[in-house]
Amino acid sequence: MNKFGMKSDTDIKKLEKFVNEVEEVIRAEAAGEKELGDIPDEFMDPIMCQIMKDPVTLPESKQIVDRSTITTHLLSDPTDPFNRRPLKIEQVIPNTELKERINAFINESKRQKK
Repeated sequence: MNKFGMKSDTDIKKLEKFVNEVEEVIRAEAAGEKELGDIPDEFMDPIMCQIMKDPVTLPESKQIVDRSTITTHLLSDPTDPFNRRPLKIEQVIPNTELKERINAFINESKRQKK
């Protein structure tokens, strides 16, 4: 940062590179979901509308969301997004059975594409 509080050209280029890398990851994930074909609704995060990688059950509302979704939500709002009751990340319940079914679906879809 210079004496006027502005970022240097090097810092700006690093930020631009980071943004481009994030955008590429987003494009790659979207393409990966398209390759899977028709994804069952129960495998989709109801907030982000993406296939879940680590589904968890919220203790009071019993809704199932991806761990990354609820973690991000809790950074700005310490409540269950479905019933507005207080919630901590330590309270979410891993849904291992659903995670196994999602992984099996992904593996089978990829196998069929080969």
